[in-house]
Amino acid sequence: MRIRWDWETFFGDTMIYAGINAADAWSLVPDNLRRSFARVASGMRGVMTHLGEEADSVGLIHADLHLDNALFWRDEVRIIDFDDCGFGYWLYDIAVALWELRYRDDYQQFRSALIDGYTRHRPLPPGLAHLDDFIATREVAFGLWFTATAQVNPVFRAELDQMQADIARSLDTLLRN
Repeated sequence: MRIRWDWETFFGDTMIYAGINAADAWSLVPDNLRRSFARVASGMRGVMTHLGEEADSVGLIHADLHLDNALFWRDEVRIIDFDDCGFGYWLYDIAVALWELRYRDDYQQFRSALIDGYTRHRPLPPGLAHLDDFIATREVAFGLWFTATAQVNPVFRAELDQMQADIARSLDTLLRN
C-alpha cells in the first residue's frame, strides 16, 4: 500500500523520520521555526481541502522529484528513487522539483521552463497560485526529516543549525508572499 501525501502526512503524526515519530520531530525544532512550520500547516489545511475536492489535482506522485533523483543521458532523463511514491497533489511534485532551485538567480527561468515542459505533456493541475505554498510544505517536510536525522547521524547534526537557519529564511520569504 502506498502512502497518501495529505495534510496529516505532512503536518500530523503519520511519518517516522530516522526512527523518530513526527510529533517528536516537531518538538526538536526550535520555537521560532516551529511557529513558521505551524503557519504553513494552518494555511495548507484549507488549500489541501479545497484542492482535494478537484478531481484533476491528485493522483500518483513521485513525492521526491528533485535533481538528485533524475539521471540525464544525452537528451533523455530517467527518474529514480520511488520509495516516497504515493497518492498526493500533482502540484507537490512540481514544488519539489523547484524547491532546491529557489535560491538561484535564474529561478524564474527554471520555473517557467518546468511549467512550459509540463504543459507539453499534460494540463497543469489546479491551484498553480499555491505553488509557493507547496514549496513551503516541502520545506517543512524536509526540515522535520533533517532535524530527526540529525539526532542519529553526526554528519547531519553538524549541519543542523545552518540547515534550520536556511529553512527559516526560506519560509520567511515564502510566508511573506
